[in-house]
Amino acid sequence: MLLVVDANIVFSALVAGNLTDLILSSKLELIGPELLFTEIKKHKEEVKTKSKLTELEFEILLSLLERKIRIVLMDEFISLLPKAEELLGEHKKDAPYIALALKLRCSFWSYEKRFSKIGSVESLTTKEVRSII
Repeated sequence: MLLVVDANIVFSALVAGNLTDLILSSKLELIGPELLFTEIKKHKEEVKTKSKLTELEFEILLSLLERKIRIVLMDEFISLLPKAEELLGEHKKDAPYIALALKLRCSFWSYEKRFSKIGSVESLTTKEVRSII
């Protein structure tokens, strides 16, 4: 199953470790915009503090996630950014994720309920992803 994955899902996997099995599942093909891991690395110290991961553990887990989640450059979906911003209204910071889902015609995996239905983009919760696979 092809899914665009939200940064908050990856944060949760790093902090709580409860999604790592799902993220690393061979049944999921996860995609993210190029800013995904930039966001994660920007909050590295916060993730390490909350998760109690050592520097080495953080780097190993991040490396696994970077190998599993395919990153798509903004150039490949930038034409859909205005449409994504329009669909999101005031929450434009998430536009790259929605634009990528529009481009790939796939669902978006997120915790945020406000994404439950954004135009033609279906948003799935973790519970829904688990039940599908």
